[in-house]
Amino acid sequence: MAKIVVLGSNGQLGCDLMQVLADGHELIASTKANVDAASVNVMAQLEAYASADYIINCIATTNVDGCEDNPQVAFVINSGFVVQLSQFCQTHDITLIHLSTDYVFDGSNQLPYSENDQPKPLNVYGLSKYAGEIAIKNYASKHFILRVSSLFGVAGASGKGGNFVTTMLRLANERDSWTVIDDQLTCPTHTLDIARAIKALIEQKVTEYGIYNCVSSSSCSWFEFTQEILRQTGSDPAKVQPVSYREYKFKALRPQYGIMDVTKLSKYYVMPSYREALTEYLRLKKFI
Repeated sequence: MAKIVVLGSNGQLGCDLMQVLADGHELIASTKANVDAASVNVMAQLEAYASADYIINCIATTNVDGCEDNPQVAFVINSGFVVQLSQFCQTHDITLIHLSTDYVFDGSNQLPYSENDQPKPLNVYGLSKYAGEIAIKNYASKHFILRVSSLFGVAGASGKGGNFVTTMLRLANERDSWTVIDDQLTCPTHTLDIARAIKALIEQKVTEYGIYNCVSSSSCSWFEFTQEILRQTGSDPAKVQPVSYREYKFKALRPQYGIMDVTKLSKYYVMPSYREALTEYLRLKKFI
């Protein structure tokens, strides 16, 4: 039995972690009421967890365009807090499990990104998350950094009013036609699978610390993903129309190619395809 703290336990991934890890472990839920990542005395707030075996950090500010407007907030939470958390874990011999992102890359690759590829963020969000990765590598010797992508989970993303899947289903009910980008590639990932991968790392007592890509084992464009969502829920896939990434006006630049290789993680946990993951999610939500 491990003593595990989940920071951000009420978020989309945090909720799945609380469910997946509940059996056989001493699990401690931590929300903003317990640890405010932007607080000046965050170290004092962390002291309650000094006896933990693992701390899983699901705290982040993830609004990509919002980070462009508020870079200071992005760096305080995604980097500054992570520095202190890493130092805390090192001091108390705690293994830190941290969630990062495919947005640390610029999307210029022609082949799936490996854990060893050099990050080159295009936006404030990606840069702040990359800075958090550097902090962990410098300050916490026992760590797992999981790079995730395009998340969808039963709880929905806090502050976003759902996730991409629920947004597409809402549009299917409201409109006869809408457009989705067809030339930006990603690996849509069910947060439940990330939670299971983390459980595998903990229960197999893995000590091969470092970075792991933790995304679905298959990839698609957002347009293809939308078509699959409509197909599986019995809606007409012809409702959605393709549009180029170049026609969208983003405040923050986004990587056009976000496919990541999951070979390293597969030694401990095999991620499903995005279609399999979507089917499970839709069943859990009772959409099918």
